[in-house]
Amino acid sequence: MHAQRHRSRPATPLSESILVCGDSGVSLSGPELRGLPAEDRTVTVACASGTRHTATWTGIPVFDLFADAGLDDETTHLVVESADGYRVCIDVYAAFDAVVAYARDGTPIREEHDYETRFIAPDVDGSRTVKGVRAVEARALDPATDPESLEDIFKKP
Repeated sequence: MHAQRHRSRPATPLSESILVCGDSGVSLSGPELRGLPAEDRTVTVACASGTRHTATWTGIPVFDLFADAGLDDETTHLVVESADGYRVCIDVYAAFDAVVAYARDGTPIREEHDYETRFIAPDVDGSRTVKGVRAVEARALDPATDPESLEDIFKKP
């Protein structure tokens, strides 16, 4: 994995906001998201079809989204949800190097797809890389709670 700080902003502004829930809830507008520092991640996404794609994704480090919302030290998982309700629950350690990407290999995602952001993290299965991110919520799960009970992965990713 390759990380580089302070990448250039997307050629086209982001239009969708993202709700970030930590100690408090904050809705970050497209212009606010665009103003956050970006990083690159070179990640291989393994799709459910069996195909694998390696690309350099540019986006906002997931934990930077929590700057105004706050993030409790007890956080164990992040729940990431798309506009259509597709929802995954990711262990906080697996999300450590995650980004909410807005570009793939330098091209804005929206130029090739009907969504403009994608949750991308090394070592996270392709079916769990949420497309069209609309919310990221920090959760402190009790050890007896099954993280999959918070998911809705039956919608098309």
